[in-house]
Formats: sequence, C-alpha cells, structure tokens
Amino acid sequence: MQVELRKSFSGKIVLKNTGFTFDKTSKLRPAWIFVENLPRNIMFLSTRVDGKIHHYRVYLSTAIPLFLPVNYTKAEMKKFYGKFAIIYDKEVEKRNTKAAEFLFDNIKILKGTKILDLGAGTGVSSVPIAKKGYENITLLDFSKEMLSKARQKNELRNCRFICQDISKLKFNNRFDVIFSVFSFASNSYFNPDEMPLLWKKVVGSLKQGGILMLVGYDFQPPESLVRKVRSGSYEIIKGHKASWYIGKKKT
Repeated sequence: MQVELRKSFSGKIVLKNTGFTFDKTSKLRPAWIFVENLPRNIMFLSTRVDGKIHHYRVYLSTAIPLFLPVNYTKAEMKKFYGKFAIIYDKEVEKRNTKAAEFLFDNIKILKGTKILDLGAGTGVSSVPIAKKGYENITLLDFSKEMLSKARQKNELRNCRFICQDISKLKFNNRFDVIFSVFSFASNSYFNPDEMPLLWKKVVGSLKQGGILMLVGYDFQPPESLVRKVRSGSYEIIKGHKASWYIGKKKT
C-alpha cells in the first residue's frame, strides 16, 4: 500500500518536517495514520492511497495526531483504538481519573455494589474506583489492546474484563451501577440512530433501581427508562469542561 500525505487543514497548509506511520493491515486504506511534528490545531488530512484520494480527521483531540478516515467504518474504528491503546494513558489518564472520581463523590454507593465500566479503555477510570475499596468491578471495551493494558494494572487485578461491543450487551438486571466516561459523546463510536436501542440494552443491564452515571456525554438516556437524579457541567481539569449525569433506573 502506497500512502502519501497531500495536505493538512486548519486555515493553513502545514506538512513540513513531518513523518508518519499508518495501519498496514487494511486492504483499501489505512484505518489510522499517526503524524509526527504537526501543529496541534490540525484537524484534517488529505491523503493519496494507491492513487486514490482519502480524507482523514483527528478523532479525539488535536493534541493527539492520530487520524481516522472521515467516513470511517466500525472495523476501522476498532483498529484505531488498537493503535490508540499505546498512548491512551499518557493522553487521558488525568482527565478520566478526575471524571470518575467526581461521579462517585456525587452519590453514595455501597462497597459491595456490582459495577460496570462501559467503554473502559485501559481501565484508567476504574483505577480510582478500585482504590476507593470497590471490588466487584467489570470492565467492558471492544478493543482487546485496550483491555490488555487494563489487565496489567495492579489496582485492577481483581476485576473482570470483557472484550465486547457495548451494543451487544446481554447482562439482564445484573449490575447495581453502570458508569461511563466519554463513551457517549457525539464523536464516539455510536451514531444517533443507534442510541434508542442502545439505551434499552444499557438500562436493561441494570438491576431495578440501579444507577447510571455518565461524564462527557451528548446522548442522554430517555426519561422513559431512567429518572434523572442530577446533572450539570464542570471543569474536570483546567480548560476542559464536560457534562455529567446521574440517573436511576425506573421500576
């Protein structure tokens, strides 16, 4: 596969002194492209792959020069997160840790509670929860590379790990608490059309009266399934605000 970077876009074209690596496991185009020495305000790339033009964009943050196809498939997204696992902790650990701590400080949760971390990544959001003394934690993520990193964390040695797409949930009435940090933002793995069915699966995985907690969400669970306890917006770390939500499954 021959890959050429043509242009980068953010008001100016900047491609000087850059080097890049890319996914070589896909047939038609790379699932991801990692570009070194780009200014942090670069959002889009135009590339030529085996003679055809493909456009890529930053997916998570302009601070992370890891690009995904604009019209990505879910298979490409999975490979993207496989690559992202290498630098995930460095980029999000402080933010996600603070976000998870904030959620659990805003509601009283008994220590024996069964907890599910949805879209757990490398487990950075579950680490502070385990440190608080919660032992019955399940981490679910669709990336085996992410969960491999999570399994290496000593704080999570007693946790359960499940490699699965959130949309495939089949945990009927199993958990007391489900929480998720940045898995339901508008630039996440899901699109709006999927959310009604997805919320049914997520809420269906809660026991009656179970608690659902979210940080960094754009898709809010429907009131027909969850009664909102409280919500708001706060500055997780300096310069980074996020919405948060705590709700209770309706009986």
